[in-house]
Amino acid sequence: MSGSESWKQRGIIPRSFSFIFDKIEKNKQLSYNVYASYFEIYNESGYDLLDQKHAQLALDAWSKIELFEDDFSNIHLKNLSIHKVSTEDEALDLLMMGNFIRQVSATPMNMASSRSHCIFTIAFESRDESSGVIKTSKLHLVDLAGSERVFKKNKEGTIIEEAKYINLSLSYLEHVIIALHDKAKGNRVHIPYRNSMMTTILRD
Repeated sequence: MSGSESWKQRGIIPRSFSFIFDKIEKNKQLSYNVYASYFEIYNESGYDLLDQKHAQLALDAWSKIELFEDDFSNIHLKNLSIHKVSTEDEALDLLMMGNFIRQVSATPMNMASSRSHCIFTIAFESRDESSGVIKTSKLHLVDLAGSERVFKKNKEGTIIEEAKYINLSLSYLEHVIIALHDKAKGNRVHIPYRNSMMTTILRD
């Protein structure tokens, strides 16, 4: 999602930054505020990747993100920092800072395999100066951990635990996608968003 260090081979997230701020620059009829957050979901617990204190602490000392739902079904995340960004470079700086402290673990499948799902969220607030109309929207850019098979001979408890949570959350995401497809065809009403932290957040 972030791509390589080469600008030409940058990933979807930095390319999204370029597209977003290019559109904002060209649209002079509206004024914009843009906000960003970046967090990981590791073993079904959420952690802020933009809290600079976390760079000096072990993962078990990080503050966990707490998820709340209000009376209007809006999702709120406690212990998640929100950062105002005004330029593409500021957004890229946040992405690089978050990637630096992201939880990475070596596995038999991939020595640089990501062991967590990560979500970079961009929130927009636009204002039409002539009418005063304010609109808000949100874009979630998700970097999914890869599904991996854990062999019985693998006795490393941490890796087995990580794989269990990763595979389960990917399965729940698949259930939501299938349910949304069925709902679009008129065959379903309920969408199982609440089965995992990731699908609950992506509902927002």
